[in-house]
Parts: sequence; C-alpha cells; structure tokens
Amino acid sequence: MSAVAVAPGRHEAPPAGSPLSGTGRLLRLALRRDRVRLSVWVGTLTLMMVYAPNAIELAYPSAEERMTRVNLLKTPAGMMLGGPMFGGDETDLGTMMANELMLTMIVATSILAVLSVIRHTRAEEESGSAELVLASVVGRHARTAAALLLVGGALLVLTVTMTVAMAATGFSVVETAAMCLGITTVAMVFGATAAVTAQLWRQSRTATGAALGALAAAALVRGAGDVIDHSGSALSWFSPIAWAQQMRAFVDLRWWPLALLVTLTLALIGSTVALEARRQYDAGTLPSSGEHPGAHRIAGPLRLHLTLQRGQTIGWSVGLFIAGLAFGSMTSSLQDAAQNNELIARVLAAQGADGVYTTMTQFLAAAATAYVVSAVLRVYADERSGLGEAVLAGAVSRWRWLLTAVLAAVMGSAVLLFCAGLGNGLGAAFTTGEPSTVLRLTLAGLAFVPAMAVLAGIAAVAVAVRMPGIGWLAVTFVVAALYLGALLRLPQWLIDLSPVGQTRAPSEVSAGAGVVLVVVALALTAVACVVYRNRDAA
Repeated sequence: MSAVAVAPGRHEAPPAGSPLSGTGRLLRLALRRDRVRLSVWVGTLTLMMVYAPNAIELAYPSAEERMTRVNLLKTPAGMMLGGPMFGGDETDLGTMMANELMLTMIVATSILAVLSVIRHTRAEEESGSAELVLASVVGRHARTAAALLLVGGALLVLTVTMTVAMAATGFSVVETAAMCLGITTVAMVFGATAAVTAQLWRQSRTATGAALGALAAAALVRGAGDVIDHSGSALSWFSPIAWAQQMRAFVDLRWWPLALLVTLTLALIGSTVALEARRQYDAGTLPSSGEHPGAHRIAGPLRLHLTLQRGQTIGWSVGLFIAGLAFGSMTSSLQDAAQNNELIARVLAAQGADGVYTTMTQFLAAAATAYVVSAVLRVYADERSGLGEAVLAGAVSRWRWLLTAVLAAVMGSAVLLFCAGLGNGLGAAFTTGEPSTVLRLTLAGLAFVPAMAVLAGIAAVAVAVRMPGIGWLAVTFVVAALYLGALLRLPQWLIDLSPVGQTRAPSEVSAGAGVVLVVVALALTAVACVVYRNRDAA
C-alpha cells in the first residue's frame, strides 16, 4: 500500500476535501495491482473473437450445415442460450457470430466488471485495507470512482482489441465495432450494478452474488422474451442484454439502443453516489443476517463452510436447473442435427448409445466444476484477507479447516448436479414424451459427484501451495477437453485425463471408474491437508 502514501502530484485535479480527492492515485494503484489479471482477461476474450469464427467455419463449412445450426438455435432452448433472430441471411457468418457469441461475451465481460468493482470497493472494506487508504487524503467517493474508471478503461481497451481482432479476419469494421461496443457497454452496466450492491451489503460475497444474480436475471428475461418472439418481444426489452443485441449488428445496424445502456449506467452510478454519501464506512445500507438480534450461532467448521457458500449454492443450483431444462429440450433437435452434421454425429457417437444425454450431462457437470473450485479456493482468499485467522485461532486445526472446505464443496456439487440432472430430465421428457427419462438423467447427474471430488482435491492442493491458478487451470482443461476435443481432434488419451470425461452416465455407468476417481480425490486432498498443515500462514 506504499503507493497510497506518495504525495499528490502537480496534476491532481480535485482540491483537498473534494469527494474525489485521491482518485488518480487510487486508479494507478488499482492498475498496478490488476495489471496481470486484466491482461489475462483482455487477452483471452480477444482471442475468442478470432477463434469463434474459425471454429464455426470448421464445424459448419456448408450453407446446409449452417442452416441446420440455425434451426437448432430457433428452438426455445437455442433462443435462451443464443440471441434473437431478425430474418435475412441467417447463415451469414457475421450474423451467426452476433447471434451465438454476444450472450457468451456479455456474460464473461460482465463477470469481469462485477468482480473488479467489488474487489476494489466492498472487498477492501471487508478486509480492512481500505482503512489504510482512508487515512490519507482520500475523498468519500474516490475508491468507487477509481474502481469504475478502472473497469471502464479495461472495457474500452477490450472494445478496441476485440474489434481489431475480429475485423482482421475479414468482418466489417463498423458492424464489428457496434457488436463489441454493445458487449462492453452491457458489462459496464453490471459493473455499475456491482457498485450499487457494494453499498447495500456489508459482505463482499453477498454484494458479488447480488450483482451476478442481476446478470442471471437479465439473461433469463432476455431469453424468455426472445422465445416469445424470435426478433424480441416486449419482455425482452426489460433486460439490458437485449438492448445490445437489438443493435442488430450484421443484420440491420442501429445505434440508438446504445443510448439506453449509457443512460442506465449513469443512473446506477448516480444511485451509488447517493447511497455511499449516506452510509458509514464498513457498513451496508441493508443489515446482514449476522447483525439481526436472532442470528444463530454456527457450530463446527463444516457447518460454517456450508453457511458461507449457501447463497452461492442456491444461485448455481437455480442456474443449472434452468440450463438443464434448456439442454434437455434440445434432445430431439440435436438428434436430427446429428444426421446432417458430421461433427455433431462424431461427438455424440463417442459417448455411447445415449450420446445426447451423456453429452448434455457432461456439459452441465463441466459448469459445476467452476463452483467446486471457487468454493475450495475461498479458504485461500479468507487466509489472505485475515478472515480465516479468526477460525484457526480457536480449536480448529488447519487440516480440518481445509478438509471440511473440500467436503462442503463436494456436498454442494451434489445439490447442483441433482438440480441439473432433474432439469435435464424434465426437459428431455417433455420433448421425447418419456417420463422415465427424468429419473435416469437425475441419477446420471449425481454420477458425476466423484469427478467433482477430484476437482475439489486439485483446488485443495492449489490452496496448500498458494497457487490458486492451478484450480482454474483444471477447470479450463475440463471445459476445453469437453467442448473442443472433438472439434480439434485431440487425442483420446488427453481427453480421458479429464475426470468429467471419464464419467459417461447414463450411456455407461462404471463402478470401477467411480472408485478410481474417489481414490484420486482422497489422495489429492490428503496431500493438500499435509502441506497446508505444515506451511506458514499466508
């Protein structure tokens, strides 16, 4: 924090006592802290703009195959996971990019914005580091202003790099710029939403969950609205995500929806200023559960872990249940598409007789790995912030604290997989008219719990060696092996290294494979506990 103590430079605009005093210095400090993190985000999202069109061309080389893809995306599930259809040449590569990629990129950039704003506002107050900053000449709104400027600058850079990357592959510069600007402006809306939630709640996890919940709700409302009308119904316009998609890049470009996003962003920033002016430092506008007189005492580290991740578990469960419904409802469409597309047929055939069900269940399980890893890595974050010290100062050993975190993550993943399997089964049963599918796919989802235990063990090792990136690298590998294995024709032995890939329920339920995964998970967790117990605190 030494950078904060440096005397103000000649170019410091706000006078002493201004609510924005010190914003420039805090922005430079935030840039210094996040330079690697933001660079990785910007680089990854930019590469996606180069990879996606090439992947679509490789997977769907002919107009007939692209039309099969378009028809698949016109199903209710396809509309939920993609974007609106405006007619015209729907097999045009630019149109397909706008339709299929915008929602994914909006969600990814919005997560970046939310995490960055909370990291430099509410999380700093919760850890106590903001108190050191406020000991200097820093205005009331300086920290929030610096966080929003950091996010805005990163999104501006991202707009430029994504536009250049995609335009370099042959797309129209103006249409590409409109699409990318729509993506990043929506992300700024949710960054401003995070600034509001940081004023409402005292805990950074609650503030983050509320902002991400708003993002999920916006995606759900947009999807439901587009299911009603493929070009966007009145319901769609209640979601800011729809405003960006309704700019109609590569179809019939119009700029005025961008003004709605800018107006909403400014309104949210104004609300943040008003709330921040009223509340006290390290307090939230809304009381937390622990501040209520009737708040109960939590006994035991396992129950504490479960309580801390309760909101996260509920949010992920609802999300995966909805995703399962969407995936299940695509069953018949995928089976029809496999008859005309070699790539889809190869992916499904690799999974056995019930290739469609297995593939969908694996996709849902791959998403659940992010929950498992984040739940375990919370131990490292709490250790860094000093919150874990309060627990370890009592009669809780270090190895027990880490072990119960792994156990809580696995228990939470079982809830997620049950909800995902149930949603998948209900969607498939509605499409195929086979009620027995509900039980089959619900049990198939639970069959992936041993694979989640392996990911939890890897995350525990990451905590023990103080390298949280190992956990996220494991998630990246699982997702890449599943989504890109067939497309890139990766060797089967490499794909089989993924614990999710080793599980092929309901096509094949192997007790031996499940036992092996459990043994590997136990071994990883045991090693992690030994290392964590013997090393110094962070």
